[in-house]
Parts: sequence; C-alpha cells; structure tokens
Amino acid sequence: MSGIKKWKLRSEAGFIYFDALMDLILVAAILPLIVLFYLYTSEYLKDQDADEMEWRLFTTEMQNYLTGIDSIEVINGGTGFRVIQAGVEYDIEVYGSILRKQKFNQGHEIMLTGISGCTFSIEEETLKISAVRSNGKEERSEYAITGP
Repeated sequence: MSGIKKWKLRSEAGFIYFDALMDLILVAAILPLIVLFYLYTSEYLKDQDADEMEWRLFTTEMQNYLTGIDSIEVINGGTGFRVIQAGVEYDIEVYGSILRKQKFNQGHEIMLTGISGCTFSIEEETLKISAVRSNGKEERSEYAITGP
C-alpha cells in the first residue's frame, strides 16, 4: 500500500510542473497579442482626439475651395488668402483664435478653432498652410491649386 501512495505523490508533482509549464507557454503566446491590442487602442484613441479630427475635417474642406478656381492671392500679410471660384469670392483668414471663411466679405463661417497662429503661402501651383494650435502642436498642409 505504501508503494501506491508514493506513486501518486510523484504523479501529482509532475502534473503541477507540467501545468505551470503550460501556463507559461500560454502567457508567452498571448503577451504579443496584448502588446498589439495596446498599440491599436492608442492609435484609435489618437484618432478620436477632437483637435486631430477637427484638423482633418478642415484639410478636407479646404480642398473644395482650391479646385477649379479662377484666381487666388495671399491677403492680410500671409494670415489669409482670397480665392475666386466660379465668380464667387471667398476669404479664408485668421480671426482671433479661429480660421474663418467669408463669402464676398459678408458674415463668416468658422472653419477651424483653437489656433494661436496661422500662415498661408503660395509657391507655384501649391498653397501651403502652417498653423500652430493652442496646445502648441504645429500642423502643416499643402494643396495643389487647379484652374477651371
């Protein structure tokens, strides 16, 4: 009888070691997935940042005003530009801490908020925008200018 008890103890001791080894292999296999999940969620949260999303919407909207234009010029010492598109004049310029759009110098529509400075420049067929956000982040964008 005593021989049977010894055999059971040895069998259980080996099983515990094997179980721990399997747990270690499982953790080693899942750990890279945890790291990938963390990297994915950090990029997802970055995409949900309101300032980042507002800048992307602004840059998308800007392309509409630079396609099929009649003329374009920098105004206000580089803090804005005037574009004429199909006979309609638009001024896009810095106004306080926002970028605004005016149609025929009447009223205004806010295009981008939370900026501390912005400059516009035209080089050949390219409009370059450099903006500094209120949080200190610098944003840059370039647009191809196309005629009618």
